[in-house]
Amino acid sequence: MDGFTLSLRPKALPIRAGKPIAIIHENIARQLGIFPLDRIEIKNPEIKKRIIAIVDVTDSMVSTGEIGLFEDTINELKVKDSRALEVRAVERPRSVEYIKKKILGKALSEAEIKTIVSDLDQNRLSDVEAGAFMSAVYIHGYNMAETIAMTKALVENGKRIKFDVSPIVDKHSIGGINGRATMIIVPIVASAGLYIPKTSSRSITSASGTADAMEVLTNVCLDVEQIKEITEKIGAVICWGGALNLAPVDEKIIKVEYPLSLNPQGQIIASVLAKKASVSSKYIVIDIPVGPGLKIEDNKQGELLAEKFIAVGRRLGMHIEAVLTDGSQPSGPAFGPALEAKHAMRILEGKCFDSLAQKSCELAGVLFELVGKAKRGQGFDYAKKILKSGKALKKMKQIIKAQGGRVSSSKQIKPAPYKEKIIAKREGEIARIDVRRLINIARLAGAPYDKKAGVLLNVESGDNVSKGDVLYTIFAENKRKLALAVREAKRSSGVRLSKIILKKII
Repeated sequence: MDGFTLSLRPKALPIRAGKPIAIIHENIARQLGIFPLDRIEIKNPEIKKRIIAIVDVTDSMVSTGEIGLFEDTINELKVKDSRALEVRAVERPRSVEYIKKKILGKALSEAEIKTIVSDLDQNRLSDVEAGAFMSAVYIHGYNMAETIAMTKALVENGKRIKFDVSPIVDKHSIGGINGRATMIIVPIVASAGLYIPKTSSRSITSASGTADAMEVLTNVCLDVEQIKEITEKIGAVICWGGALNLAPVDEKIIKVEYPLSLNPQGQIIASVLAKKASVSSKYIVIDIPVGPGLKIEDNKQGELLAEKFIAVGRRLGMHIEAVLTDGSQPSGPAFGPALEAKHAMRILEGKCFDSLAQKSCELAGVLFELVGKAKRGQGFDYAKKILKSGKALKKMKQIIKAQGGRVSSSKQIKPAPYKEKIIAKREGEIARIDVRRLINIARLAGAPYDKKAGVLLNVESGDNVSKGDVLYTIFAENKRKLALAVREAKRSSGVRLSKIILKKII
């Protein structure tokens, strides 16, 4: 032990934090001259492994000769016994000064952004510091140079898949609505001889992410080698991006953004394009749903975001076409992983052709036109022909099987056992269906964690209903969750009927 390093015995704490965290006694903190949320370097001398951890301080949880380590830290340091670890204080990272600079509204250089991303990657920043950075970005935004720099930094800090086939194409939606268009688009596109390694997310605020719905059918936790092998063999995968290490810092940023629903446009662009660059995508269609309560509420906002996507993509060597889609109405009738997966399979099986099928063919058509597979104006018809022919269904079954699939038919997918119907209280024409409201009701029912839970609509906008008609059915895995969702639905169903009298003036 020297003047700056202490030897402390590890004490395992059965807690996971997603980053290295250590707990030391307050007397040890005073010796090291540190405070809660400062940083320490912990070294395992047996394997010469070092990590930087955020420190917390206690007067009782550990003794003066111990250091409490969360499971994440134990695993990273490969601690197997009680042999002492070397602990020393480390200086505050340079990126803290850069974060202060952004808080003041000043633009960051490429080098400064790289430093921030590197420190996030190495867990040198506390949640408070990372949250302050994203708050500053939310308030002041990125200029174009900052957006490009952040995109490059996210890519450089992760793995990248290089394929031996081409062209590599992709599709991305900025989200906020229901319907799993990806599960229809990917097999259509792959059926035409293009290669689409689709990495998708799990839900954060919706009733289902694509990865959640796809997991109802097959395994979505693929490694880099599996993605490369399956894509090159059959043309596509649909997997969970979080299981990879393609843009790991982006996943950390998303977790920081989540509590306050921070979605700064520049970070959205950097996040999306970093993930596309990590799988070597060259031709990309960006779906920007527009509607009340969504990330983008009007066409003007959507057009500005689309222009930025295209400009940044061009600087990164990507061919991007962004499209604004109608997010004011549901994209299909299903809300929840199993229900959305079942409906996507029904479309592929040719059992229905609704708004979700229409949207899927339109987006696939844009991609076909972008890559030159179809002439301008003919992409939709080409995509619809593939869907109607059954080729997309056959391709989807290949994808499911290649990923270790369990389900290959809509008939095999069953909803949760407890259900209740929400009925119309009066007759009238349906003026609007509140997508956000139905998502919240589906989440109260248990989605997306309970994969079979959710909401299934019986009506569409413009339908005429009579008093007592079923508007939708709520499904849940237990009576408690069903009761919560039903109570919320009865308070406000989310299905609005048109009125002749708009307002009373007395």
